[in-house]
Amino acid sequence: MRSRPSRKFAALLATVIVAACGGGGGARTALPVTQPVTATQPAATAAFTYGADALAGAHAVGTANVGTLGVDVVMQSQNAAGLQRYAAQVSDPASPLYRKFLTPAQIGAQYGASAATVATVAKYFASYGLHVGTWPQHLALYVSGPQHAIERAFGTTMGIYTQGATTFVAPQTTPHFAQPLPVTGVTRLVSLPRQFRTLLPISGGATTASGYTPQQIRNAFDYTGAYAAGFTGTGITVGIIGTGPLSSADVPAYGTMFSTNVATVTQVNVTDQGVATPGIENPPLTGFQTPPPVTAECGGTLPTCNPEDVEAQIDTESVASLAPGSNVLFYLGYAPAYCVDGNGDLTAAPCASGTTPYPLLGLNVSDEEIQQAIADNRVDVLSLSYGGPEVAEAPYELGSPDPTTGLGPMEFAALAAEGVAVFVSSGDAGAEGCQRPAYQPQINQECVSYPATDPSVTGVGGVNAPLNAFGQLSNQISGWGLLTGGGSGGSGGGISAYFAQSLTPWQQGLPGISGSMRNVPDVSLLGDPETGMAALTNAAFGASVGGEGGTSVAAPEMAAMWALVLQACAQSSTCATAQGAKRYRLGNAAPLLYAQYASANSILPSYAHVFYDVLYGDNQQAVSGPGPSSPPLDPGYNAGPGFDLVTGLGVPFARSLITAVTHQ
Repeated sequence: MRSRPSRKFAALLATVIVAACGGGGGARTALPVTQPVTATQPAATAAFTYGADALAGAHAVGTANVGTLGVDVVMQSQNAAGLQRYAAQVSDPASPLYRKFLTPAQIGAQYGASAATVATVAKYFASYGLHVGTWPQHLALYVSGPQHAIERAFGTTMGIYTQGATTFVAPQTTPHFAQPLPVTGVTRLVSLPRQFRTLLPISGGATTASGYTPQQIRNAFDYTGAYAAGFTGTGITVGIIGTGPLSSADVPAYGTMFSTNVATVTQVNVTDQGVATPGIENPPLTGFQTPPPVTAECGGTLPTCNPEDVEAQIDTESVASLAPGSNVLFYLGYAPAYCVDGNGDLTAAPCASGTTPYPLLGLNVSDEEIQQAIADNRVDVLSLSYGGPEVAEAPYELGSPDPTTGLGPMEFAALAAEGVAVFVSSGDAGAEGCQRPAYQPQINQECVSYPATDPSVTGVGGVNAPLNAFGQLSNQISGWGLLTGGGSGGSGGGISAYFAQSLTPWQQGLPGISGSMRNVPDVSLLGDPETGMAALTNAAFGASVGGEGGTSVAAPEMAAMWALVLQACAQSSTCATAQGAKRYRLGNAAPLLYAQYASANSILPSYAHVFYDVLYGDNQQAVSGPGPSSPPLDPGYNAGPGFDLVTGLGVPFARSLITAVTHQ
């Protein structure tokens, strides 16, 4: 496929040597370097956030030559704080706005960037020959194109930096615009990985070496009781934000292997809407294309080498087997390497000999996948199995000085405003969320994971659940940590450094809640790799089954359970009363979960019926960090009666949760 750009764009491209595509979010180690440089962290402060903190202590290696770059440009919203308030009120049973959900267009018109702001910012980037796309909620623009054009638009040059063992791309001088623009932040201009999958393989635990079957998990957490009452998720759509490629053969093969019904999984590819800019000829290529097919394990790179990441398989197989009547949408973004032919024309064909594509896929473009889910407004429940140290995410995803004005909180507030319940894994490093990766200088400090701490989501931690062959408890459920007897890692938990409990009023004043900032996790399910789930991978290439753990297992399990709750709501005339077409949606699940726990400092009777109160265990970790000596053991937090910072409210049981929330 070939498309000729404008003369101005072609002139820019003629000066560019395209070697690879850049991006951020996932780990990359090999990038082309043209010459040594001595650039250090830009001294000036940009008018917008872009993740400059990553350059503190980083070493400049050379000038980048990475071909195409794609970034999210966060525009000044009309009322970011108002969107956050609406998201909280629409999920609050005591609010007059409860369940008065909005459409993506309404969110854009009332809270996102104004039409004039979108037009102004889009025209600026289009004038440099860049592709500009957006979605109807108008929270951000996706801007992509040749590195040289990106550099001109941002008034900088891109360099290669190293931070420990990680190599990344970042501006060599402080980025700025040639004119004042209503822009508050830019993501992926610095490509240092900020978010990571929350999964851990089973290495041969005492309880199970290959992971629990769907039947064992169903029995343990009473999904079977919900099925017996007719609730399998029928009519409910569960979305998964994809971290990597998915083969259409995996979930059906999983169902066959374990002789169980599974839901249909459909992949939804990210596609942005091009922004018209009168008077400027836009580049003809869109920012996103169809992801390449899944391949067997291989030693190359995208697009010809695209093996499964296991995370996508855990997420889809968990939801599809535990909510077998639901419809599952797997959101996957792919921005391929654009190269230039001998005529200076853009082409989506493989790069010429001697060049290396550097595409963005899955986790690298998770924000765009979320934007697509908001724009579609098709999912009722959304599951995310990744996160990063909250302190690392702050200059990248959160706003300043108000963190809720950043792209991440605005995205999740938009989902809540639509009535979508979002479940996010709380992380696998216990109270030391900055360990993965080692994020200096917070390596030996308590640290939680974002987006699990976001006020508009439900954070899901992990437990150790020893089961017999029938899915019955063979011992007590305990919090997942180093001393629990199960696997490496631990249930991510602790106290947010950025989000106050005024944003999570359903936590305020409750027994076990600590301090004045948001506490996580909210609930927990299976997580310890010692008692993990069986996951099938590479169904198209012979198939293999292995045990997997981590809060990557817990989040989709909880999303599947909530799908059963929503089906029960849909079938109840007293519950299905929300505004709009999706009358059964309940918004952010957290307020309804906490409503079962306590009132006026007294534990409610319903709590014991809905939750297994985890009394033992911890999320203690062996701290890893720099230095020749063995670091001390971090104590983490202990599980205990009621809410705790290891398991949250505890472990919910599906059938009882349905009754408590919907009275069905």
